[in-house]
Amino acid sequence: MSQGPTDENLKKARERVMQLAREIEGLSREPIPPNEFFPQFLDRVVAAVGAQAGAVWLLHEQSIALAAEVRLAEVGLNEPGVRQINDQVLGNVLSTGEACTLSQDDGTDTKLPTHHMLVLCAVHKEKKCVGVVQLFQRPDAPEEARAGYLQFLEQMSGYASRYIEGKTRKNQETEEAPKGFWQDLEPFTLRLTQTLNSEEVAEIAASDGRLLLECDRLSIVTKKGAKVEVKSVSGQTSVNPRANLIRSMAELGKQVIAMGEPLMYSGRIDDLAPQIEKPLANFIQESTSRMVYMVPYFENLRVVKADKEVETGRKSNKRRQAIGCLVVEQVAESEPGPALVQRAELLADHIGASMHNARSHERIFGISVWRRIGRTLEWFHGRRLAIAAAIAAAIVLASLALVFVPADFKIEAEGKLMPKKQIAIFSPEKGNVDQLLIKGGEEVEEGQTLLTFTSNDLDDMVLAAEAEYNVAVAEIAKLTVLIEDAQAARKFDEAERYEGEKATAKIRAEGAEKRLANAQKRASRLKVTADFGGLIPSINLRQTLGQNRPVEAGQHLFDLMDHKGAWHLEVQLPDKRMGHLMRAQAEVGKDGVEGEYALASAPETQHPCKLYLVSSRTSVHGESGTIVQLYIEPTSDVPEEHKRIGAEVRVKLNCGTRSLGYKWFGDVVEFYHKYTWW
Repeated sequence: MSQGPTDENLKKARERVMQLAREIEGLSREPIPPNEFFPQFLDRVVAAVGAQAGAVWLLHEQSIALAAEVRLAEVGLNEPGVRQINDQVLGNVLSTGEACTLSQDDGTDTKLPTHHMLVLCAVHKEKKCVGVVQLFQRPDAPEEARAGYLQFLEQMSGYASRYIEGKTRKNQETEEAPKGFWQDLEPFTLRLTQTLNSEEVAEIAASDGRLLLECDRLSIVTKKGAKVEVKSVSGQTSVNPRANLIRSMAELGKQVIAMGEPLMYSGRIDDLAPQIEKPLANFIQESTSRMVYMVPYFENLRVVKADKEVETGRKSNKRRQAIGCLVVEQVAESEPGPALVQRAELLADHIGASMHNARSHERIFGISVWRRIGRTLEWFHGRRLAIAAAIAAAIVLASLALVFVPADFKIEAEGKLMPKKQIAIFSPEKGNVDQLLIKGGEEVEEGQTLLTFTSNDLDDMVLAAEAEYNVAVAEIAKLTVLIEDAQAARKFDEAERYEGEKATAKIRAEGAEKRLANAQKRASRLKVTADFGGLIPSINLRQTLGQNRPVEAGQHLFDLMDHKGAWHLEVQLPDKRMGHLMRAQAEVGKDGVEGEYALASAPETQHPCKLYLVSSRTSVHGESGTIVQLYIEPTSDVPEEHKRIGAEVRVKLNCGTRSLGYKWFGDVVEFYHKYTWW
């Protein structure tokens, strides 16, 4: 129920703004002095946009003077030092001649005199900046309102420029106006034809065409296939296709392009086709323009006829298709300016020709690629061609060298330096550590007792076997006496039964004897001795194998290594490198692959080595993935100072010769083959 009053208030506000704009336009016609014109002009501009303050600054003898002001003291412009900052902002506008909005939230390096949002527009005289109109809006003004403030101020500043130049609409009907138009038309058409980009054509047409037509706003609408869109709007760097104004303009432009005829609106929408009336009403409501003139532009006619048309003399009946339209708007006046209709139609022909040429160029397949190729080829001229040829020759020679120059190819792997003779000591039985006779990290002699175990399970097995054996022996002795007594009494049946029981007892005795021997044999292994003299590299064994520490059968206890004997390298080669090694073994034999290694503690020295054993299966290594274990024997004595168990080494094995390119970029080649083999 509140929708009605809201719409009524908006309508009244728009009418009030339009009334103030008409008053400013009328004021610019009156022959009044500047000290009367600018205060009245500024009062109406500030009231129309609801600004908090405003000022008109004019250039006088290379300095900026205040011509009129509204509430400047309230925004703090009269405070010390603020005026100098404001003069710098005004100087920037005078130097560029472009309208702009500035605020503290823009993130620019420009220092502003106050925290208000500034709306600034230059005033011109004979295309030269002679002043600036400055408005101070509240800091929290919505971002989407900036474009409206800027557009309105541009239009009003245009009236101020007309006043300064002493020109009115009647003066524009003199001979100087058409003469100036024709002088400006040639640079305009030249700029249009300097590009074959439809986006740039539309931007030039909107921005420069508005100055030629002397209208408030000029927009370019294009049609491509079934899609109609607003390509550019004068005074705007970009177009938001979702804005209500742009959407209504595109809908109206679609109908005008379909008709292929100009459309003039100067205050009335009567006597229009139904498909035009509603889109036009929507557009007028959004734009608030009092005059709208829409001119379609068409694709170019063929300059040269086809051969068949020349031979038969036929005329082409194909109707020219409209590919877009111009939208000319006046906000303050409902009557079009002098010669505006004729000028708009003339500009439409030029814009249509340039737009058609740009589109025809953009239709070429791969034009962006060909354009880059053309720019690249254009670079190769003169000395650049010789430089490029030399670089190309160097690249070719380098490529040939990479393919045909042979080089020694080696595969690299990492490993450890270890004693060749070594064994792992495991727990023989489940039990507890009785005595640990070593500490770890010391040398032991052959046959030396290292540790002993106790096993309650084995003790129970020995006792049970002994008891069972003794019971069976006693039973055998008893049955022997019974057999003898039965035979003496000639009780042969009983003697025979006792013989059977005796045989059973003997079997139990033999089984118990075997279990006893087995348990005693296992008990004898509870004492671990050294199979050979060597070094136990593990340290702090008392922490892991303390007294009464329980252990499981087969549990790894420690290693025993012959550190005074021969040494070898235990190397992990990634499985993906095995192909190179297998080819090298096929060429020189399995025992003929040689190489060199370097210790991590002395990488500057390389020592010769030779492969003597390759594991028959792969294994998984945490960091390297799938690896193959290699055993490599140094062919020279390992320096004593470097004989440390587990010392890190890096090995390079000779795998014949390959091309220089494969030696350097073999990983890239293998990666390519891995994922493109199918």
